Amino acid sequence: MEVRWFRSQYSAVVHLYRGGRDQYGQQMLEYRGRTELLKDDITNGRVSLRIRDVRPSDDGQYSCYFESSVSYEEALLELQVAVWGTVS
Repeated sequence: MEVRWFRSQYSAVVHLYRGGRDQYGQQMLEYRGRTELLKDDITNGRVSLRIRDVRPSDDGQYSCYFESSVSYEEALLELQVAVWGTVS
């Protein structure tokens, strides 16, 4: 089984889970140490990606690709990062 979260290109890996383990070797440097795949409901086909310390550069489109021996799916989502100003 593979669950791949990526940006504009399949190779721009935000988080990769393959063979029952998180794979960090292909992960983009700007996401290292900031992502976690929440897989409590993976047996029912549901996973979520947590990104910690969200930055303005995280804003944009993400794709999630799932593949198993019997099926595959892809989902697209848009993350909008709000930047709060300071009051003086």
